[in-house]
Amino acid sequence: IRRRTVLFHDRPMELSVPGGEGLVPRLSEEQVLRATEEQLRKDLALPSGTLRPVELGDGAFEDLRAQVLPLLEEMPAHDRQVALYRVDVPESWTREAMAMGGLPELAGRVVLRALQKVLTRMRFSSLGGGTGTP
Repeated sequence: IRRRTVLFHDRPMELSVPGGEGLVPRLSEEQVLRATEEQLRKDLALPSGTLRPVELGDGAFEDLRAQVLPLLEEMPAHDRQVALYRVDVPESWTREAMAMGGLPELAGRVVLRALQKVLTRMRFSSLGGGTGTP
């Protein structure tokens, strides 16, 4: 597994990326971006319209992170833990995020995990396997 560095608030965050491909640039693809928005709505149990549509481009990741952050900030600690369980953020990511930058860092990792789920589902769907639901 190769490592790719993603910057959060000008600090590097290492994440394992299967196949060594960068994840964040995939948000410049309309289908990937819209599916990631929908995955976040589903995993965070958000009512329709809670997340505003994000424009395609280099700022898509940061825009999603900026929308997820206040949602995490407003959640009581227990509800946040339940949401992180639904998103399937690894505990190590949560600990590292809270040590490195707190909730802004954690919001970025929530977006990354949703993106990983979308890309995994798309990959298996294109191979003709799986149900298409993470």
